[in-house]
Amino acid sequence: MLCLNCMPETRIEISPLAGPLPKISVVTPSLNQGRFVRRAIESVLEQNYPNLEYFIEDGGSSDQSVSIIQEYAAQLTAWRSGPDGGQSDAINRGFAKATGEIVAWLNADDYYLPGALAAVAEQWKQKPGAAFYFGDGLRVDEEEKALGGYFPGGVARFNRPALQWGLNYILQPACFINHQVLLKAGPLETDLHWGMDTDLWLRLSALAEPTALQRQLAATREYGSTKTSTGSFRRIEELRGIGQKHTQCPLTPGTLLYWLDTLHRLAGERPDIYGEHFISSLNQFWAASATLLQRWGARPDGFPHSDSPPTSPPAGAGKITWWQKLRWALTERKR
Repeated sequence: MLCLNCMPETRIEISPLAGPLPKISVVTPSLNQGRFVRRAIESVLEQNYPNLEYFIEDGGSSDQSVSIIQEYAAQLTAWRSGPDGGQSDAINRGFAKATGEIVAWLNADDYYLPGALAAVAEQWKQKPGAAFYFGDGLRVDEEEKALGGYFPGGVARFNRPALQWGLNYILQPACFINHQVLLKAGPLETDLHWGMDTDLWLRLSALAEPTALQRQLAATREYGSTKTSTGSFRRIEELRGIGQKHTQCPLTPGTLLYWLDTLHRLAGERPDIYGEHFISSLNQFWAASATLLQRWGARPDGFPHSDSPPTSPPAGAGKITWWQKLRWALTERKR
C-alpha cells in the first residue's frame, strides 16, 4: 500500500510591493554552451523589459562561450566565468546577487519567447503572493525546429499531489519564482544534479500556491546530449530520493515510471541482452503503472488533467494502451 504524506504544511502570506512593475532577475548558468548561449542572451535582452537584472554564471567554459558573453557585457547586470560547484551552485550564486521581486533561471540552451517577462509581471501584480508563476512553452530541437507545445491542449495546470507522487510536469524555463517565497524555502540543493527543480517546486508550493499563465513563455530544446538524456540510472536514484523526501514513500509511482523509461531506452540499445518479448512485456507493465497517476489527478504522461486529485478513478481507467507511455515532458534538462 502506498503511504500518504499527511504532514501539515505552513503557508505564508505576502503583500504586494510598491511600484508599477516588479523587478525581474534572470540568471543564466552555462558551461560550454557556445552554440546556444547567444540565443538565450538575446531572448532575455529582446524582452525590452524596463525593470530587469540579468546575470550570467559561466562555469569556466573552454569553448567560445566567454567571447560571446563579452559581446553583451554592457547590457548585463553582472557576469563571471570560473569554476563553480555545478549548475545548482551557479544558479544559487546568481540568486544571491538578485534584488528582484521575481527571480528565474534560463539555461543556456533554452530561450524566452517574446513578451514572456511582461506577462509574468502582470500576473505578479494580480497575485503577488504566489509561490511561482509558470506557463506553457514550445519543445524545439537543436535547430529550433518546433516539435510541439508542452502542456496538452496548451492548458497549464498545477496539482501538487500529482507533482509529489508523479512526474515533474513544470516546464523549468517557463517558470518564474517569487523571491520572497524562495528566501523562505531556501536555495537549490547543490548536491542534486538532475532533480533540483523538482525539489524546489515542491518546497516552494508547500509555502504558497503557484499560479499558471495560459500562454507560451519559453522554448526548451530536446537533444541527445542534455544532462537528462545522459543521466541514466544515477539520475533515477536521485529522483527516487527526492520523491521519498516529499512523500515518505521509498518508491513513488512517478519514480517507477522514470525507471521504466530508462530501462526501456537501455533495452532498445542492447537487443543482444533484451529481446522483443521482454520489451513487449515491459510496455504492458509500463502502461499499467502509468494508470496509477490518475489517483493524484494526472494523465498517464504525468500532466494534470485537473487542479486537484479525483476522489475516484475516472471512467475508462485501465483502458490505457501501452503506447500512451511517458512523454519526454521532464524539466530536469541541464546546462
